[in-house]
Amino acid sequence: MVYIIQNKEDLDKKLEEAVGSGQLVVIDFFANWCGPCKIISPKLEELATQYAEKAIVLKVNVDDCEDIALEYNVTSMPTFVFIKDNHVIDVFVGGNSEKLVKNMEKYVGEPIPVEIMPEIVETEQIIEEEPVLD
Repeated sequence: MVYIIQNKEDLDKKLEEAVGSGQLVVIDFFANWCGPCKIISPKLEELATQYAEKAIVLKVNVDDCEDIALEYNVTSMPTFVFIKDNHVIDVFVGGNSEKLVKNMEKYVGEPIPVEIMPEIVETEQIIEEEPVLD
């Protein structure tokens, strides 16, 4: 799931939650008028779903949250900021979906393919059951 940041307090709250959970945070700085932002947005949403357990994806509209954009020195859109344990670990600018995918894999590992998720849940349920002793 992608979360739209409303203001600085909202961002701070989400960053604090991520530190507590150990998740990667990906901030997408975008603008409604930005063509490359619109093109890469579906890929970002797909990645947010694939990595839902490992990453929090936040979107910051630079026109609505200029203070946040200035804090992160955003001058072009889209800009992607990767944060782990409250530290910026990577930044890249541009609508390169391949680089976005590679960075997600680099910082949180391979996603679990959606088609095998039910099998994993079933396996976990079987493992959690008490063993039958003869």
